Amino acid sequence: MISTARLLTYLVWLGTTILWGTTWVVIRIGLRDLSPLAFAAARTTLAALVIFLVAHFLARADRPQSHEIRFWMLIGVLQLGLPYALIFWAEQSISAGLTATLFATFPAFTMVIAHLLLDDEPMSWIKMGGAMLAFCGVAVLVGPDRGTNPPSIWPVLAVMTAAASGAFAAVVVRRHGRETSTLWLTTLQISSAALFLILLMALLEPQIQVHVTPRAIWSVVYLGIVVTIGCYLGVFWLLKRMDVTLVSMSVGGEAVIGVFLGSTLLGESLGMRAIVGLALVVLSVALVSLRSKLSFGPSA
Repeated sequence: MISTARLLTYLVWLGTTILWGTTWVVIRIGLRDLSPLAFAAARTTLAALVIFLVAHFLARADRPQSHEIRFWMLIGVLQLGLPYALIFWAEQSISAGLTATLFATFPAFTMVIAHLLLDDEPMSWIKMGGAMLAFCGVAVLVGPDRGTNPPSIWPVLAVMTAAASGAFAAVVVRRHGRETSTLWLTTLQISSAALFLILLMALLEPQIQVHVTPRAIWSVVYLGIVVTIGCYLGVFWLLKRMDVTLVSMSVGGEAVIGVFLGSTLLGESLGMRAIVGLALVVLSVALVSLRSKLSFGPSA
């Protein structure tokens, strides 16, 4: 019989997977009214304000020391700030489904970084094969094809850079974040991402596009409150209880959800090329995550 702790872990993992799978489509919808950096900054600023108030009133005693605060705010730029800037910019020109599938290379990057930084997540031939499959899937998605124009290389590289940055930060959280309050860990990283994106917006978007429509408001609130706060609380909680590679496996499900919603809600094309590329990436996620494990020992 499955234990309560194990069941709760699986439920949190499944919930974050489903919520994050909707992100790619909502970004595309919000970009109709908002410029990318303004959209990303609004999302994280709203999330930061809400979660800081929650942390201040509910977990004031667990607030980290000043050196921890500086460290986690720096990691927050790599975990959220830079990836959000790159992904929101990229989705101006590539589809939600393609973005979701490209970001699903996250476990491949995680595997390599975890091997270098963590003693309990070694490399294996199976995982290496999974990583190679991920990049084969990317090649199928973005390579030349008769009769169609491949996507521009720059948005593709932007999304994969976002995946690599997030993977590095996730491994750092797994290595150093066990003793830090999950609520404060989330608060600090979201807050630093908000500050980073506001600064980036001021520097790179002198003419901000903001149309205050119900669609824009809904997109910011949904991504800021439901996804950013909900999913990052969930994933930081999971990183204290699961191998980081297994946590990252959720991107396979997210990619499938993103491709499905992009096709059904936004009318994005779903040809054989997209299906084959997605299948290769999802298979790579499964292989990379093979033999990863749950750990239900004490955690903060």
